[in-house]
Order: sequence, then C-alpha cells, then structure tokens
Amino acid sequence: MLLLGLDTATAVTTVALVWSVPGADTQVLGERSHVDARRHGQVLPVQIDEVLRGAGVNPADLDAVAVGIGPGAFTGLRVGLATAQTLGQALQIPVHGVSTLDVLAFATQCEGPFAVVTDARRREFFWATYRRHDVRSSAPTVGTPAAAREALGGMTVFCPPRTPAIDGQRVVEGGEPNGEVLCRLVLSRLAKGQSAEAPVPLYLRRPDVTPSAGPKSVLA
Repeated sequence: MLLLGLDTATAVTTVALVWSVPGADTQVLGERSHVDARRHGQVLPVQIDEVLRGAGVNPADLDAVAVGIGPGAFTGLRVGLATAQTLGQALQIPVHGVSTLDVLAFATQCEGPFAVVTDARRREFFWATYRRHDVRSSAPTVGTPAAAREALGGMTVFCPPRTPAIDGQRVVEGGEPNGEVLCRLVLSRLAKGQSAEAPVPLYLRRPDVTPSAGPKSVLA
C-alpha cells in the first residue's frame, strides 16, 4: 500500500509518504513538517508536492490517504481534512481518519497508563487517556486546566513542545504530530482488521467566529 498521511490539527503541518507490504518493513519515502499555526493552507500543498516529487510518485499512484482529525483549531483542521477528502474523491481512494491525540500516544510506545494533552488555546486543553500507546481509555475531551487536573489526577502526561504547563501533573515532553507516525498507526490498525475513523473534524467546541444574530433595530 502506498499511503499519504497528513495532519494540520496543531501548529504543525506534517506530511509523509510510506510504502507498506504485508510481511515486510514499512518504508518511509518522504516526510515534511513545518511549525506555523497560521500557514497550514500555504504550507500543506507545497509539502505534498515535495514529498511526492521527491519519491518519484504521481498522485494517481496513491492507494489511500490518512488524515489527522484532531481535536484541534477550526481553521487548521479544515485545511487538512478538506485536502484529504479532495484527494480521496479525485483519485477514488479511501481516506482514513485518526485522532491526532492517538498519533501522539502511539509515538510514545508507552506500556503503562498515561495521558496525552495538547494546547486548545483560550486557556484550555485537549486530552485523552490511554491504557497503552495503542489503546485509548477515554474519549478526547476539552476543558480548563482545573478540569484537566481533576480528570488526569497523578497520571503521567505527554505533551508536545510549547504546551502550557498543568500544575500538579508529571509532564513528559513528547514529540510533535508526525506524518510518518500517523501512517504507521493507520497501517497497524488496518493490519489488525480495525475500522478506521471517519475523516470528520473533531472540534469539541464551537468556532471562535459565530453567525450574526441579525441587524439590531435602530428604534431600540
């Protein structure tokens, strides 16, 4: 399987291309990552083009696309998911969704109970808990630092760089979201016969911009 993976749920825009054959080692054919929370739309197409060209692969050669579904910011998630869905529709190939928190957990290869926490901005966090690196024990959640402390207790917490501190928690700095790890997680699930998540954004809260309630009366 020739799999293109991408994630734009955080400040990181990441893309990877991997080749997988049953019974053989997965080969990473290309990977790009860039940190800038405001440039997902500009960076992502360039990264995809660079990864495909560098591997000598045409888009029509792809067998599937894997995409991070968040949780994350509205604008960033929309860029990655719209791109993945467009590729899937244009090429008539499957699009596999995967939680960005699950990707970060998978990268730890941790065997004991732990949590993954990311910055949700607006003085809030996204988090989920895990029995081990590939088994989630609670659904992704968003909340205040106080809510995170109550939910996570004394559990070890893995956070990407630049995540604000959570008082009272044992925090281990983990890696950034990574396209290669995303692909490996999706391939691992497919090999076990597990169903992929739908490529639908996991926002967990409403966007910052809301529809207008309508014009106010000048007579009020």
